[in-house]
Amino acid sequence: MTKEEIRKLRRQYPEYITKDQMYRICHISKRTCLFLLESGLVPCHDSHKKTRRFKILLDDVIQYIQCREAHPDRYLPPAGYYKCNPGIRHTEKPLLRIRARSLSEEEYTIIRKYYENRLEEQPDVMTAWMISEFTGYGNSAVINWCKKGYLKSFFIGQKYQIPKEYLLDYLLSEKYRCKATRSPEQCRHDEEIEEWLNEKS
Repeated sequence: MTKEEIRKLRRQYPEYITKDQMYRICHISKRTCLFLLESGLVPCHDSHKKTRRFKILLDDVIQYIQCREAHPDRYLPPAGYYKCNPGIRHTEKPLLRIRARSLSEEEYTIIRKYYENRLEEQPDVMTAWMISEFTGYGNSAVINWCKKGYLKSFFIGQKYQIPKEYLLDYLLSEKYRCKATRSPEQCRHDEEIEEWLNEKS
């Protein structure tokens, strides 16, 4: 996306836009647009109303378009998504043990060990962008987790710094495990964790 195209969008649209405006700007279907908003890949304010449900920052949409050009696979819904009911993410098998409201001590330990192994090569303190890459959610979504206190962090030098231990706590939290909509990367992690649980049970 060129600077001129960005300037044109900012002249044409207000600071906050609707879902209908977003899917036209991005040249995507309504279903794909809904997936991006409900999964957190494009941040938004969701009022859960039947009309004008989403309030979306135009700059977040511009960031999505730029990131999509560099990493198109990152924004693809999982297999079978378009055959599902709107707003519901399905995987090929139920991951009930992962998404249970509470985990047994053994399950908690196994899942934490899985993430520790996955994050082994990451530094002890991570940036929002690193966590975005790992979880499959947008950078703005990760920053939003930090702002709301879901993901404990330190704000240093105009950037969020997240100790790896805090990230592990969030990945094991009910808030993250029980998301109704999930990024493709989180779905992949879920499937691998389910295999770990089955092997060790």
